[in-house]
Amino acid sequence: MEAHGGLGMVNAAPRKTAARAAPASLPKFSTSIKLSEIMEEGLRFEAGAFNIEARHAVETMRVAELKLVPLYGSSGLCHEAHSAFRFTRVWVSKEHGYPFLSSSDIIGVRPEVESYISRKLTKKASQLLVQKWDVLISRSGTIGNVGLASASIAGKAVSEDVIRVHAPTAEDAGYVTAFLRCKYGRLQIVQATYGSVIKHIEPLHLQRIYIPDFKEHRATLGSRIIQAYELRDEANKLLDEADSKLHALLKLLPLSELRPPESGPVTVRQRASRVAYRFDASFHDPIAQAAEKALWKSGLEIVSLSDPRVTREIRAVTKFRKRVYVPRGGILMLGSKQLMQIDPVDVKRLAKGAHTKDLPEIALKRGMVTVSCSGTIGRVQIIPAYMDGWTANQHATRLVAGSEVSPGYLYAWLSSDYGQRLVKRYSYGSVILEIDRDMIGSVPIPLPSCDIRAKIGDLVLRANELRDRAWRMERETIEEIENLIEGGVRRPVSSS
Repeated sequence: MEAHGGLGMVNAAPRKTAARAAPASLPKFSTSIKLSEIMEEGLRFEAGAFNIEARHAVETMRVAELKLVPLYGSSGLCHEAHSAFRFTRVWVSKEHGYPFLSSSDIIGVRPEVESYISRKLTKKASQLLVQKWDVLISRSGTIGNVGLASASIAGKAVSEDVIRVHAPTAEDAGYVTAFLRCKYGRLQIVQATYGSVIKHIEPLHLQRIYIPDFKEHRATLGSRIIQAYELRDEANKLLDEADSKLHALLKLLPLSELRPPESGPVTVRQRASRVAYRFDASFHDPIAQAAEKALWKSGLEIVSLSDPRVTREIRAVTKFRKRVYVPRGGILMLGSKQLMQIDPVDVKRLAKGAHTKDLPEIALKRGMVTVSCSGTIGRVQIIPAYMDGWTANQHATRLVAGSEVSPGYLYAWLSSDYGQRLVKRYSYGSVILEIDRDMIGSVPIPLPSCDIRAKIGDLVLRANELRDRAWRMERETIEEIENLIEGGVRRPVSSS
């Protein structure tokens, strides 16, 4: 059998003839497939199931004379894995439900619960709840996002689009997470996918993912990943504390307490002087109006984000048309969604020479605050040190803090319930929502005393430092695993 990666198919041919013709006739990206391998893969004939890079990764580990074990199964490192079940989702209030997360939340830098599923009407709900230190793998759509259930996620319900893998110990779970995020693990996950339009992976496929045993290093490597996730949990606690202080010190009630009663349709009468040339109902959102009213009643100085004391610059990136990408090296370019991920995957890389002139506009700097301005509006991030020098596309507007406001306070306000509601009210568009630089600049922000701003902002800056430490610790661990594998290679590995 011959699998041709470029043709996307497996060609059957007499075994002896194929062996004689291989050196001269096989395309550059091709490999020989044994009939037994096709049987083991469940009679799959698509080339993706025999991904050459994934086969090369496994062969590299075998040549390095490493003891390889399946990720999951009776003889595997982990003995339990499942993807829960499909269920009818009955949404309820916080008091009557389990907090619910989607598959994209498992790699979110700050998972935020917006929905709750019914405790009473969801059967077998315990299977949906994530246990602490479960390894979480996205199994539908975007395949191969790998997260670890630390305190921020444990106990919450996650959709059936996530595979839960239970490891024997927390350190083993950390080690598995690190391996699956290194190139030798991720390539194997991608190889296991099936489906033509929407890709999927099942727990059964994890039995054919091989992982080095590394008994003498496993606990040490895994404990570092555990520590990194604990640092992120601590960072999220600091951000929650900053949000609480913002409400307390500014004497602002939570926005949920300002909501109008939901016992009927809500109508708003608006004076002509306050229409502001906006006739879309979302701009005249009664909750946003209540938030504005609460701000003006607070007695604080209220200014707009464009005030030079608040922001030195609000930078909207133009759509630089000609982009030159490179497969490795280059400058990392994130999308607005990837800005919110703990370890972005499938990141595009810009050629350095071709985009030198674009860097002043698209580059990210430590302490810069970004706001998503297209699609999902209002996702806020403060750039940690490890992202300094990376770039992001035009779907994230950059805010550079001004002379009297720290980046931490700016982030705390924009990520608060008040800031979010006041930003989103400006969005426009019927299918894909947008918000421009001037609209963001019009969002009101309170200016309390310098002492209060410092108390709130410093908590955010401390959280950002913890995120940076966590990322660097994970990167060092993942690179060490790759070095352990590559350092054991005894002979060159062929491409077939």
